[in-house]
Amino acid sequence: MKKYDLIVVGGGIIGTFSAFHALKRGKTVLLLEKDAQPFEASFRNFGQAVPSGQSLNKWFDYGRKSLKIYKDLQEETQISLVKNGSWYYASDDQELCLLEEIQKLFTERSYTSRLYTATECLEINPALHKNYVKGGLFMPEEASLNPLIMVHKVREFMIQHMGLHYQNLCSVIDIEKKRGIAKVLTSHKQTFWADKVIVANGRDTQFLFPEHYHGAELKISKLQMLRLAPQKKLIKSNVLTGLTIRRYDSFKSCPSFSKITTTAEQAALQKHGIHILFKQADDGSIILGDSHEYVPAHKQADFGFEISTEINELMLEEAKKVIQLESWHVESSWAGYYLQGTKSEVFTKEIDNVIHLINGIGGKGMTTSPGFTQEYIQNIYQK
Repeated sequence: MKKYDLIVVGGGIIGTFSAFHALKRGKTVLLLEKDAQPFEASFRNFGQAVPSGQSLNKWFDYGRKSLKIYKDLQEETQISLVKNGSWYYASDDQELCLLEEIQKLFTERSYTSRLYTATECLEINPALHKNYVKGGLFMPEEASLNPLIMVHKVREFMIQHMGLHYQNLCSVIDIEKKRGIAKVLTSHKQTFWADKVIVANGRDTQFLFPEHYHGAELKISKLQMLRLAPQKKLIKSNVLTGLTIRRYDSFKSCPSFSKITTTAEQAALQKHGIHILFKQADDGSIILGDSHEYVPAHKQADFGFEISTEINELMLEEAKKVIQLESWHVESSWAGYYLQGTKSEVFTKEIDNVIHLINGIGGKGMTTSPGFTQEYIQNIYQK
């Protein structure tokens, strides 16, 4: 085909679920990916669906909708979803107070959660250090995903069962409105036409419509993660710790959040954007994260190319205070990069009524993208 209802540029999670929801509406869709396989932020993340961490104004709701979309898809095909729930563990009385307050906010929103005492947490997970845990909050509805395969599985399902047209190794070099619709030109000198185009190109903002990605509106985050050696099964759920409670947006709605104090040790970790999360993969390896460093969107070269040994050591040192593991041997470490809005929680722009830029969803992409794109597709087809 040369003419489609929708062309999506970028095969990450935003592009994939934009295509998914358009196909659900009966639209013809072409998905174009510049690489052999997409491999950027949608694949280099922690791999969890945790609405409980999202800001309660609207992203929490996108997270809940996304969780349902993931679970429905898992019923139809294997996308790697594991319904294992999430634990938040408080390390001091201030964090425990935030857990108590957020639990009430979740109850008001009919979102299931349960508070546990320190003794109960240790009984459920004896590997935890008793001098760390002051209490815990469990979210039974939340889930894990394998970011290395999830998007690929969804795309394969769309190709086989929903009529998606897909081309990889296909860089788009120009998009313009022509004769009332969008003309898309690729580096292979192919020309495609579409009533609408969605550009979901991640951090590669320098090629298509760079004039719309103003430095003041977007920044790039670099995060580091570790994979520890495979070992016996100790961690059944997503594990989020005190630094996560202090970082995640949902807790900013708690009455006590503005009053919490920070120790010098906590401040040293927060300087690098470190908050400790664990999950255990099917092979027994343990994913440990993560850190956050930021530069303006047009200065990503400032990050250089190195993985910081100092940051990895800080994460390991803090993680060892939380849980006792069989092995702390690091098998691999990697960096992920994602674009994040500075003035809004996602960057969107419509050009000439036919071209849509979606970017800057930040570190909440895995948790919220399916729900966010569902609403976005609904809105552009109701105009």
